[in-house]
Amino acid sequence: MSFKPFLAYSASAGSGKTFALSVRYISLLFMGEPAGSILAATFTNKAAAEMRQRVVDSLRHLGENKAFLDAIAIETGMSRDVLFQKQPEVLKRFLSSTSHIVTLDSFFSKILRSASLELGLEPDFVTKEQPKEELEKHFLDEVDANGMLSDLVKLAMDIEDKRFKKIFDLMQNFYKVDPLLPAQSEVTLSISKEEEACEILRLEMLKALENAGAPDRCLKQFDTKNTKELFSKKLFEKETLGEHSWYKKIANGEIEAVYAALKQRLLHWAKAKEMVVLHHLFRIYDYYKNATITNARNSGVLTFDDLSYFTYRLLQEMPSSEFLYFKIDAKFRHILLDEFQDTSTLQFLLLKPLIDEIFSGQGQSDFKSFFYVGDTKQSLYRFRGGEEELFDKIAQRYGVQIEQMDTNYRSSRYVVEQVNLWFKDTMEGYVPQKSKTDASEGYVEVFESEEIIDDAVAQAQRLLELGIDVDDIAFLVSTNKDGQNLQEACEKEGIHTLLKTSSSLKNVPKVAALVAMVSYLFGGEKIDAEAMLLKVGKSFDEVDLSWFSVFMSPLQIVDRLIREFGYFDNDRNMLKLLEFASSFSDIPTFLDEFRTSSISVAAHSIHGANIMTIHGSKGLEFEYVIVLDKLTRPNSDKAPLIFHYNDDLHIDQILYRTQNREHFDDNYARIMEERRASSLKDRKNVLYVALTRAVEGLIVIKKPEGSIFDEINISPIKIGEIIVKCSTLGVQEEKSRENEVVSVTISDYGTQEIGTKEDEEEKDYEAILFGTALHYTLEIMGEFDEQSLKFALVSVRNRYGQLLGHEGLAQIEKRVKALIENEAFQDFLKDARIMKEQSLSFEGELKQIDLLLEYDDHMLVIDYKSSKKYTIKHQTQVNYYKRAIEKIAEKPTEGMIIYLLEDKIEIVNLK
Repeated sequence: MSFKPFLAYSASAGSGKTFALSVRYISLLFMGEPAGSILAATFTNKAAAEMRQRVVDSLRHLGENKAFLDAIAIETGMSRDVLFQKQPEVLKRFLSSTSHIVTLDSFFSKILRSASLELGLEPDFVTKEQPKEELEKHFLDEVDANGMLSDLVKLAMDIEDKRFKKIFDLMQNFYKVDPLLPAQSEVTLSISKEEEACEILRLEMLKALENAGAPDRCLKQFDTKNTKELFSKKLFEKETLGEHSWYKKIANGEIEAVYAALKQRLLHWAKAKEMVVLHHLFRIYDYYKNATITNARNSGVLTFDDLSYFTYRLLQEMPSSEFLYFKIDAKFRHILLDEFQDTSTLQFLLLKPLIDEIFSGQGQSDFKSFFYVGDTKQSLYRFRGGEEELFDKIAQRYGVQIEQMDTNYRSSRYVVEQVNLWFKDTMEGYVPQKSKTDASEGYVEVFESEEIIDDAVAQAQRLLELGIDVDDIAFLVSTNKDGQNLQEACEKEGIHTLLKTSSSLKNVPKVAALVAMVSYLFGGEKIDAEAMLLKVGKSFDEVDLSWFSVFMSPLQIVDRLIREFGYFDNDRNMLKLLEFASSFSDIPTFLDEFRTSSISVAAHSIHGANIMTIHGSKGLEFEYVIVLDKLTRPNSDKAPLIFHYNDDLHIDQILYRTQNREHFDDNYARIMEERRASSLKDRKNVLYVALTRAVEGLIVIKKPEGSIFDEINISPIKIGEIIVKCSTLGVQEEKSRENEVVSVTISDYGTQEIGTKEDEEEKDYEAILFGTALHYTLEIMGEFDEQSLKFALVSVRNRYGQLLGHEGLAQIEKRVKALIENEAFQDFLKDARIMKEQSLSFEGELKQIDLLLEYDDHMLVIDYKSSKKYTIKHQTQVNYYKRAIEKIAEKPTEGMIIYLLEDKIEIVNLK
């Protein structure tokens, strides 16, 4: 057995990171560890879902991937025969137990829910981003209520710094790292006194220079209007005045003494200003934090920053924090962390008690392990708090061995060789990658261009003419705007594209205008209607909106507006908006949710070349990649405050950035140099990600001057040739026909009538809402008794009360109470292992079972329904669940539908 309990993999691009993580997880299962004892944390929900599915698929088809099977055999020390013998039992245990393959955010959310009442939060809070305007309003209301608006104005006047115009953004940045902020010291220096002392020394310097016979040009350097102007002089970049050529001959002992004293006093002035600025900022921040916390508690809506803030408080400050990890239904003995280079300092500190617990038993017989994998060359999220330096720091702190994964299983040989060439001498600590043994030669071309977008389109046309499938091409750009400009250029040349930038549906003008019209209909503010009327070329006098009713659903309203105004025009974004609107039963909720939504913009064709930002391409791969230079100037670092972290991963210094301060302050100079080095590394990381996405061919288009690629010394080159794989031939013609069919299907949206056929059933959104609330009640009940129902109804009222109304809530209470009092139902629960909302993966589909009961000799699947409207459909669904559970659990399985009706509980057995 080669299993190493404490291990980290430094996994270069394409080296099989997901493979290694899955092997580690499944090896633990084969070594007898329960899934519930393993915490596997990934960076995104998509990655978590894919890993869960991969574990299931790998266990089911263990022998189909020889490399995977061999890796597990090596890790566990078990023979292939033993693994095959154990496979059915391991799969059964995994499917029948609770697994913790999650994102860190969802894991922290679970911890917070377990004891949220201690912090004044309801456990049914939701996590999502809130409109910036709404948060800003809460902040200003709080400041105003405490008479602090004048202080806010005074701060802006005192510091005379344009960088602080966005004070709200600064407050948000403080809140992101609030638990890590240092305690604020008292203001011990006075700006006015320091300015007075500087002025005295300035005059002394002029007198000393005059006594030494200094020429006018030397005197003029010290003839300044104020301390700020004096501080900005390049005079002070040297340690002594005599090092400047103008003063070399006249700088005597007296002059140098005054120069040293003046330089020291100017540093005191800069520190005094820093103290005052931070004092004002933290005073105002107290009100921002109070407003943010109050809003979260009152609304039950937490941003991701709120989630981190409250979880940290719970784990580090509350008296019961040492017991909290035992309240989340798991005692973790094994931790596996993915994409560790993007883990923020705060996230690590939240995990630290769990990690410490694992290492506290080191050397004892208890089997525990800690594993993480990542690549510091692909760390892109410093702006979100990601700290790539954690990768090595944690290894050193806990004595974790770091092993290199340096074989690239993704890219062709020439791509791997060129990436090595570009980075081996320009990125510190770079470990060259090896190509896989059967790698093709591939193709790499770099050329300079003044017309980046035009040449990018031309390169795509060349690839298409050579027979490359359009779906195998990806453009990587630096900004969303670059991507939009590129898509327009591609469309002009008839190249189908899929724009996958971070643009959100709510930012599409046509969509925003339509939703604003809904807001006008509901609220009556005429200005909300102007944008849409302008787009359709009509005035208020020309439109009839008398059909509108506040009782209409958002879907009905949006659909009617699209039809009335001929607004569809083959725009798939309208379909995405309709899909979004269908999820809501009332207009206010729809409008609120739309404002905070992040729905991706619809692709305008089924197939096409991908256009995405470099950040968005991380973790992906494409046959041919065209990387474009940044079309605009690189962003400069203008942050007014600099946070410095100590070895305990907390912020020990907040520095007020002042031009030329490095000439006076060695500590400041060192920290700024570290920051510049980090920024340079971050820029190189972005380039590394961009240049390692290609499988077969890579084309780089760079500007002759001011290129982002200059930092890694990329120069024009052309090696290899483009070879069309046989499997791609003839595919484009078939996909082109698919495009034609789809476009015909949707183009008549504005003339078709919905729901006119007798066999089409109109959705009953009130029934859907009621059913959702009923299921939610049954899910969050701790036990099936009246006490649990009482507690559950509190959360149900908070979440669904306004939508359901008093009558709806009363119905839910009545029906669930009838279920708990049903003797037959209570008999089913006796001697059974109860599993609520059990996830099920079967035949490639993911399903959710309402209630699964496990007995010694059989299983029982239960599905709740609030109506008998679709009984045949209900029976088909439960029969599917029966078949799936019977195959997975290898036990006889029965099915049951429990109808929680208005006047009775009806139980239907399906045997």
